[in-house]
Parts: sequence; structure tokens; C-alpha cells
Amino acid sequence: MEKGLIRASSPEEMGLSSAAFLGFFERQRDLGIHSLAAVRNGKAYAVSSRPWRDDAPHTLFSLSKSFTSMAAGIAADERLISFEDSIAEVLSDSLPKKADPKLRQVKLRHLLSMSSGLDPVSDQRSLRGKQNWAREILGFQVLHEPGTVFHYNTMGTYLAGRMVAKRTGMSLRDYLIPRLFEPLGIRKPQWDCCPLGYNTAGFGLHLSVMDIARAAQLLLNRGVWDGKRLLSEAYLSQATKTQIDNRSSESGEDPSDWEQGYGWQFWQARHGRYRGDGMFGQVMMIDDRNNLALAVTAGLNDMGLEMDALHELMDGLLRLPASSPKERGQLKKLSGELACPEPPDDGGALFGEGSYLTSDRKTLRLETPDEDTLRVFYRERGEFLPFAYTMKRGQAHRGELFVLTPGERPQAYLGRFGVRGGVITAQTVMPEAPYRMWMEIRKTGRGLSVRMDSVGSDSGTFDFIPAK
Repeated sequence: MEKGLIRASSPEEMGLSSAAFLGFFERQRDLGIHSLAAVRNGKAYAVSSRPWRDDAPHTLFSLSKSFTSMAAGIAADERLISFEDSIAEVLSDSLPKKADPKLRQVKLRHLLSMSSGLDPVSDQRSLRGKQNWAREILGFQVLHEPGTVFHYNTMGTYLAGRMVAKRTGMSLRDYLIPRLFEPLGIRKPQWDCCPLGYNTAGFGLHLSVMDIARAAQLLLNRGVWDGKRLLSEAYLSQATKTQIDNRSSESGEDPSDWEQGYGWQFWQARHGRYRGDGMFGQVMMIDDRNNLALAVTAGLNDMGLEMDALHELMDGLLRLPASSPKERGQLKKLSGELACPEPPDDGGALFGEGSYLTSDRKTLRLETPDEDTLRVFYRERGEFLPFAYTMKRGQAHRGELFVLTPGERPQAYLGRFGVRGGVITAQTVMPEAPYRMWMEIRKTGRGLSVRMDSVGSDSGTFDFIPAK
């Protein structure tokens, strides 16, 4: 039994339908879902695709923002900070000499609702290469009256996290450990840090899908866990409702899930739901009206398709009748079979050792130390460093990739390849992250044709010629 959350052996234990899960995975088996949990009444039914596990930490990307919001809510309840506090006041020691005076109008609530008015350029990823992120961001102008214009700004969330850290005297993670994580039964999580050691806040938290499920159940409970209130109703009533209109001029009559309104680091969603989400498919979807939540970790490129699929799953779980014992058996069997496909292999010989480039300066180097080992070095256009992977035939090679985004920790990867019909299929997946690289490599008269289907890297078909 999970602390405060029981694992259900079937959706029917939660008043839900196994048929909905079966239909979901039949239709969406190739979507890129790593782990998925339905949550209701203190129970969770979870399904994972190997090598991912529902109890292993996974990079959450911007789903981390919702936990930064919770930290701000708890700190406000403890009267350590106010949502009306000015960023210029709380982070006065990080203000540059020529800071915009209008920064005094930017409150914590504006940062949380993505309506700070800061110049959108303040969210450039290049800023993450600097040492003092706060000073860099606060060097930009406030272009709009705070609270009037929505602009998604991850570094604004970082500033909100810095405000909480300043007033609590500890990191976001350390502040949340006794107040949120430990009560939920979440073991000491990792949260990436900026060069000065502050948690990145807007990204970088690593939790398992079952950890996300616990947080989702807490939200369904309106902040109460095992009889103890962890999040106040006053905070939740503000955080999970629309604080700023985020529709665009092209929204039309059927706005997407990203144009339903924005709360305090929570998106409003279709069908009266709300959610936190992160790049490449990390989702915590809450349906208060039907007392149901979904927790998802994934590695995919089309989150619009994912949202459609998750809404359809939630509707099916609620509306379809209880499944027969046969259907429950089919779901149990399917749950044990879900796995990332292995590269096809008929024992063919490796080929192509050497260095190659495309006309737009992508580079590829293949090394073949022996018939069971392939090393791939791939550099995207404009990047200084390549992705570097070692892959084995048959049993996967276990390695570690140094992630190129500042603030992110290195990620373990599994690398495998196979050769069939004169085609090399090379594949890497990361058991604790969404990143994936998949290549089909063929000989051509001029060099190599490489078809890629990746998450976090290039996708498409590229012609490589030998480098000179």
C-alpha cells in the first residue's frame, strides 16, 4: 500500500472502466506514453511501458511549475510571503543598477499567473548560460501593466521561486520536503538548480508518475491529506481558477487546451478540468466535478494530440460500463506487454564508419569498434556539442548523456542497435526522461540517408555526405 494512496488492481475498484484503458492503448500505443495513472478516492491504477516504471523519477519540465505554485501557497499560509509582495522589494539585492522602476508593480501573483508584463525576451534560454539568472531577468523592461497581458515565461516562474526561497530562507525543495513531499510519501526528490544553487522552479523537478498521482489526489481532496490540511482552500480557490485570459486573436470558437485561461501555474482545460503540464507530455489533469485525475509521464512531440487522447480517456473511464472479467484480463495482459520496441536485427554487418555532414551543417560520426558496438555522434545545426551515444546489439548499453540545457542533470540512457536488410536501426531511450533518438541508416550512392524520429532532437530524413 502506498502511503495515503492505494494501488488498485483494476479500474473497476475505483468505479471506472477497464475498457476505456484498453481502447486508449489500442488507439494510442505509439503516442509515447511512458507511465499513466488514473486517480480517484485514494486509489490509483497505473500502467507503464518498459523500460519506464511508475515508481521511478521522471523529468517533469514545466509540470514543476505547479509545485512551485504550491510552495508559494504554503509560504503565504505561513505568513512568510504575500501574493501582493513586489519582486523589486523581495529580490532587492538582485536588482541591477538601472532596473525598470515599474518592477515595483510586479507582484508575486503576477509572476504566478504569467502576467508580469516583463519583456518576452526575458525568457530566452540563452539567459540560462549566465551565472546570476535573477539579475539578468530583472534587467529587462516591464512592457505591459502587470496583470493585463498573458505571456508564458518560465524564467518568471524562476523569479517566483526565488521570492519564496528568499522569504523562507531555504530552497524550494527543502521547504517542501516536510510540508508537502514527506506527508505525501514522496521520497527526497531531485530538483535541478541554477548556477547559484537555487532550484530552477519552472522546470527540473523529478518525480515518478505515482508521485504525481499523490499530488493529484491531494488536489482532488482540496488540499487535505490523511486528515491534515497541506494546502489551504484560500490558496487553491485562486491557483486553480482563471487569473488571466490567455486566448489569442486566432482562438476561434473552439479554443485549445492552452487557451482556456491560466491560474497560478495551472492551466485551465476543456470540459471544466484544469492541469499542470510539461514539455514532451508530462501531465497532471484534474477533474474536480467527477472526482477523477490522470497522472502522466511521456516522451512525445504532439501534446495537442495527447490532450485530445487524455480527455477521451477520462470521458471513457467515467461513462463506459464496468468491464467483464475477460476485458480485465486483457488489460492486465496488455499492461505486462507494453514496451519500447527493440531495433530489428538479422545479424547483418555494420557499415558506414566515418564522419558525415548535411548541406545545412548537421554532422554525424559513426564508430564501429566491433560488430556488436555502434557509437553515434550527432550534432544538430547550430549546436556546439554533439549528442554522443554508445549502442549495443542485443542487450542494451547503459550510459549517461550530458544534457545540453543549462540546469538539467545528466540522464541515464539505454542504447541498442540492430541491422536488418542492410539497414541500421539505432535507438536510445532514457528511463527517467522523455528524450529519445531513433535512426534508420541506409547507404546511398553519395553517403548515407538517415531517417530520424526523435524526442528532444531532430526528426525527418537527412542526406549525409562524407566530410572532407
